[in-house]
Amino acid sequence: MNESTSNIVSILNKYKVFIGIGIGVAIAIGAGSIFFMNQRNQKAEAAWENLSKINNDLSTALEQKGKDRKERNAALSTAADAYQYMKDTMSSSSATPWAIFQLGNIYYRMENYDEAIRAYNDFLDRYSGHLLAPIVKQSLGYAYEEKGLFPEAIQQFESVPVHDSFLTAQVGWDAGRCYEKSGQTNDAIRSYTRAVELSPKSNWATMSQYRLSVIR
Repeated sequence: MNESTSNIVSILNKYKVFIGIGIGVAIAIGAGSIFFMNQRNQKAEAAWENLSKINNDLSTALEQKGKDRKERNAALSTAADAYQYMKDTMSSSSATPWAIFQLGNIYYRMENYDEAIRAYNDFLDRYSGHLLAPIVKQSLGYAYEEKGLFPEAIQQFESVPVHDSFLTAQVGWDAGRCYEKSGQTNDAIRSYTRAVELSPKSNWATMSQYRLSVIR
């Protein structure tokens, strides 16, 4: 993972922006707002302004007190439509990969895992070398896991590049969890052990150590 990707991981983790069961990095609402504003200021491109506005509007809507599930889903749906429009009309923009990433995250948040999987795969088909690709792979793994497609989830977790020990520790825990759910105990032990070795002081290591104590 290059330095830029590590910076993105740090930003997202700093703001505790997690997906699914709170394990990995994905829906970049709060952290994304700061990143998008920085990009908007650095690049004279309308697409980044649009991306920043969509993200800020969604963040504001989700933070409002008293929002019930129906209202939250309505706000998410509005954002999904806006990201989809960006994807369809601004394909050459440097902001488009982020719009597709966010589109997948929105669908995940809405528990529409089929559409989340479609968006994440679309990202990886178009931008496999993008700095976000490792995080998108992880997010895709979570969507597969939610659907009970554990082999597909494991494939994504295991294919995340190993250049960043913190992210690799996360996906070690992720893969171990799915191996365990699939009844593949030896592989689960291997993945949990990797998480502990790569980032021994992390939450992922703590959770992995607990699971190792249970299944060994």
